[in-house]
Amino acid sequence: AKEIDAGDYEYAIAFQERMKIPEDKMEYYKDRAEMYVGEDVSPDFYAWVFPKCDHVAVGTGTVVDKKGIQKYQQGIRDRAAPRIKDGEILRVEAHPIP
Repeated sequence: AKEIDAGDYEYAIAFQERMKIPEDKMEYYKDRAEMYVGEDVSPDFYAWVFPKCDHVAVGTGTVVDKKGIQKYQQGIRDRAAPRIKDGEILRVEAHPIP
């Protein structure tokens, strides 16, 4: 951005947990993904449960409250709790988003 003089901009932080969930719960996500909005999951972004091949990615993002990202991650885990209950966290990922 600096090299092309794109100006100043903020970046978002995305945080997600890849979770192995029971097969009956994985079946729920066979043909759907979920996106959530609200102050409990992010003050300015959205949260998600995205199906992958054999697991789901459960995450959120924010621009304005990067230090609060784990609080928002707990928010999406709470909202999706009935569908991710008994899930095993395989990996935790965090990335900046320009």
